Order: sequence, then C-alpha cells, then structure tokens
Amino acid sequence: MNISMILSGGSGSRFGSSVPKQYNILREKEVIAYSVDTLKGSRSTDKIIIICDECYVDALAEKYGVVCVRGGTSRNGSLRQGLEFIKDNFADCGNVFITEAARPFLTSDIVDMYIDGLREYDAVITAQRITDSLGRYGEPVTLRDEYYLVQAPEAFRFPLLYDNFRADSEITATVQQLPENRKILRYFDFRNNMKITYPEDLVLAETLMKFQNGEK
Repeated sequence: MNISMILSGGSGSRFGSSVPKQYNILREKEVIAYSVDTLKGSRSTDKIIIICDECYVDALAEKYGVVCVRGGTSRNGSLRQGLEFIKDNFADCGNVFITEAARPFLTSDIVDMYIDGLREYDAVITAQRITDSLGRYGEPVTLRDEYYLVQAPEAFRFPLLYDNFRADSEITATVQQLPENRKILRYFDFRNNMKITYPEDLVLAETLMKFQNGEK
C-alpha cells in the first residue's frame, strides 16, 4: 500500500497573513488544493492523508474527502504524527510519499515516478543544483558543485523511515535521518518546484501557471 502525505501545519508567519499560506487562494483554488488534486490523480497513491493544525482537521476532511490528522509543533513533529497514524491504521503500508501543501506545482507523474523508484531505492528525494555562488563563514572558497538543495516532495520505504525518523531531531532534511547505508535516488529535474513563502509568491506562481498552460 502506498500512502501520500501532505504536510500542512505551517502558520505562515513569514507570509504575513492571518490565514496560513497554504489556505490562500491561487487562481480560484486554495494552494493546498493543487496537492490534493494531484495526489488524487496519481495511479500509485492508495490513500491521502493531510497533516494539519487541529483547527483545520474537520474542515479539510469535509472539503477534500481525505483523512486529516492533527500535526505537531514543527515539521518533524507533524511528520512523526503522520507516521504514527499510518502505523496504527494502515499496517500494510509499504511506501510513503511526502509533499508540502505550499508547493502547488507537484504533478501526478512525479508522484508515480518517486513511488515506482522505491522498487529499487530506499528513498527518492527532490534535489536542486545550486546555480548562484555559494559562501561559507570562515571558508575563503566554497565549491557549489559539492552541495545541492534538498526539497519536498520525497518518498520512502515506510518501515525504514518509521524506524529511523525522530521528531526531536534538529535535522531538517528527512532523508538525512536514514542510516548511512541507505540507497537514495536524487532527482534533479523537477523544475519550478516553487514553494509559497511570501505574499508576492502567489503572483509569481500565477504567472508561472499561465506560462505552463500557454496562456497570455
């Protein structure tokens, strides 16, 4: 069984709105709706779970017809809550796909490709090459080719992630909590994997969607 999880617990403090960024409107839909619709269109997803603040659990479950679970006080805490819920309610879960509600450009093909990749790999993650110059304090020269960015979405073999993931870890890249001998596929070709963080990002996202759809 493959379960897809949407992390939607952010408060939107940087967004500067009383409504968290993932519930703002982008082209007549809530930002989170793009992730829900994409996962519903995935051939590999058997169940969708939204991890969110308690005050949104009932409303999101009714609006989108998916399972909603109360999250924690941090991303890692929310992810752990989701893993525990899966363990308690879906004993046959073999793989878990994880995305963030504030990333509206996910496609069903990406979801299916990541989950398919778990036949050979322990984890499939989104990686982005660094195109700007990179600096490090106390280091005169930093070679950017030695580094890459780690983003959601990501997919894991569920038992491996469940056994090794700690909510109290300071590590923000989920994959880095796995054992050193894990087999990872880094996918570098998810272009325009934009995350809504600031108010102006809604305008940029709308422009990008128009471009992708061939609209003027």
